Amino acid sequence: MPDSTDRLSATTKSSSDITSVWNRCHPHLQPLADALPLDPGDACLLPDGRRGVRLLAHLRFKGERWLHEAPIVFDPERRRYHFLDEDRLALLQGQSGELLTAEVDAVDARLWFREPTFLNIEPTTRCNYACWYCIGRHMKQEDIQVEDFARMLDNFPTVKTIALVGEGEPLMHKGFFEMAGMARDRGIKVMIISNGSAFSQSVVEKLCEYQIAYVSISIDSANPQTFSQSRIDGELDRVWAGIERLRKYRDEQGYRYPVIALKGTLFSHTRDELPEIVEAAKTHGVEVFESFQPLNPMTSYVRIYPSEQLAQLQTVGEVSRCIERDTERAHRVLKPMAQFCAEAGIDFDKVGRANPLRPSCDEQWVYSLLSGDITPCCQIKSPVSDRWNLFRAKLEDIVREPDYENFRFNLWNGFFPRYCQGCWKTTRRPS
Repeated sequence: MPDSTDRLSATTKSSSDITSVWNRCHPHLQPLADALPLDPGDACLLPDGRRGVRLLAHLRFKGERWLHEAPIVFDPERRRYHFLDEDRLALLQGQSGELLTAEVDAVDARLWFREPTFLNIEPTTRCNYACWYCIGRHMKQEDIQVEDFARMLDNFPTVKTIALVGEGEPLMHKGFFEMAGMARDRGIKVMIISNGSAFSQSVVEKLCEYQIAYVSISIDSANPQTFSQSRIDGELDRVWAGIERLRKYRDEQGYRYPVIALKGTLFSHTRDELPEIVEAAKTHGVEVFESFQPLNPMTSYVRIYPSEQLAQLQTVGEVSRCIERDTERAHRVLKPMAQFCAEAGIDFDKVGRANPLRPSCDEQWVYSLLSGDITPCCQIKSPVSDRWNLFRAKLEDIVREPDYENFRFNLWNGFFPRYCQGCWKTTRRPS
């Protein structure tokens, strides 16, 4: 009499329909019906010849044994979930025959990162620059209310690091240091991204005294004239002077923080300038290399670009390759941001838990507009749900809300909403 392995081998072209188990465990987790198209290579065939798409989930057998990140095939036409017997056999080779033939009795598809300690919140949309590619200049110009910031801290008690970063210059908020003090008094590290124009002596002293952990300066070119073409109303010499003032005061007074970092945006005409920018930044006192990016090709951003700049979008891929090429060299000159975060004990990862099947998104941090509304990432500028508001609800309740879980489920599995069109995460392939 053949053993269970032989019996299963004879039916490897069949599958177990686990839809009822899936819907009993979490009916709210469903792939988007109107997601961005997947790569044709992501399709697979079900035993009946229908086309399906793979996703991953933990499966339980016999009430006790879990098989982690098992491949499931989703039938988008019938909205059903299948566990292919050939996958079962491959995953459970060498296991007991009882397990090989046991029915799936529970499913857990919540594989995304679920323990955030990092919050990125916009302090203001106001700025003294008028950069042509900045969406902040097309948003309502306002500041977060300090009392709302305090409520947000109460509603996110596990937060360890706050990035007061958004589509404006954070130091223009009159209550910036009051908010930074609230965070500091709770043992929370504060990080900012600044255009570097506001580093007067008094501001420099406060940045150190309030223990701002990290100040990243946005610089698009080491040439003053080229710099002013994108950083409109900006003066590069003033930025360099401010960085030197901050570094000098910090070091002379014996402060550990803030660490000074560099980031920026490159265009078709500046795509080879990264090494020059890095060398100049180090000369003026910068210590850490954060990142550089090309012009943002997401649909929500493209609509605000001047017509004469739209041709830049044709070179985004080439600019990205140049940045990737020169980033390795930059890391030999300045400390990588990842190294700084590791040394400072900051959990900051823009990738999160990798999905080996296809491009996906699983940022470990929470992003909030200055209204308190959580959105998918810093590039989505409209509230998604009025229930995801950190001024009115605790984070632990928001992340368990069914629509929020479904949103994270789809992003982790690479089923991207249409508004994600153009984001680099929709096209990168898993390593």
